[in-house]
Amino acid sequence: MTDPNDRFGMPESAFQAARESHGLNSPVFRAGMYVPTKHEVATLSPAKLLPIVIDWMWESPSELIPNNDQISELRAILLARPDATEPEVCELVVACEDYLKV
Repeated sequence: MTDPNDRFGMPESAFQAARESHGLNSPVFRAGMYVPTKHEVATLSPAKLLPIVIDWMWESPSELIPNNDQISELRAILLARPDATEPEVCELVVACEDYLKV
């Protein structure tokens, strides 16, 4: 993991475009607008990480939709966790694998 604060290569311009397309002053929070950092994927509890990852994969605005390389990297970080064999982390790995099949 090179930069732990990297959000899987998502440029700031993608986040800005997503905010603008949803409406900068919109009172509604758009699911999928949060892309986890590599450090968060490696360290957050699975319970906290699961909704973040699922929303990013399946609910993100078009500007933030992850590509297969990003999901493959996410999966690799999950598999490198010390708790990778725990059911909750395995669920995240399966979610990545399901995404890659689509």
